[in-house]
Amino acid sequence: MRTNTTKAIITTTIAAIAACSANADVIFQDNFESGLGQWTGKNNRAHHGKLVIDPFNNENTVLTFSKKISAGDMFANQILTLDPDETYNISFDYLGLAKNHTRPGDTGGYVGFSVGTPSRHSWQWATGSVSGAKDVLIDDGQWHSYNFEFTAADLAIGNSVRLMLEDFSGSRGTHGDAYFDNFTVAPATIPAQGTFALLTLGGLLTTRRRRI
Repeated sequence: MRTNTTKAIITTTIAAIAACSANADVIFQDNFESGLGQWTGKNNRAHHGKLVIDPFNNENTVLTFSKKISAGDMFANQILTLDPDETYNISFDYLGLAKNHTRPGDTGGYVGFSVGTPSRHSWQWATGSVSGAKDVLIDDGQWHSYNFEFTAADLAIGNSVRLMLEDFSGSRGTHGDAYFDNFTVAPATIPAQGTFALLTLGGLLTTRRRRI
């Protein structure tokens, strides 16, 4: 009984440290379950983002838009200071769900970064390729999870930036057919200290199992 308890404690501890390591260097995160307090609109005024129930999961809240717009609609309040020598990872979920007046292939979801609200900005990942964005977001009526790596040099607008979103007015969609969820921005590298802790506890667990 004590052995099983020890194993459970070590396993739980490893899981906790893994979670801490994964989140220790997160520089931005929003799953839209606590409102839109992390965001502002153009010139720090109102934006057109709104929270709705996930079309496929009534226990989940997601972001969509009440209006199509250009040059950025929602800007993160938090300014991200990017290390020029670091590679970063952004992850998020996107759903392009066709509605009335939506043409397949371009529901209008755009993700990028801006210096101000707005200022110099850089569109990166989208359902289209306007303003240099990469046409990589699928709008087939299903949720898709994305992970992209980027550097400050890739953005080419400086090292202090804000995450920026919109439902693009030039798309062939209509407002409310683009949905986002679960944004995380973090360095792409794993902290060495966290890795060492995991290896150490992993060794403890291995040793304990050998004694069973």
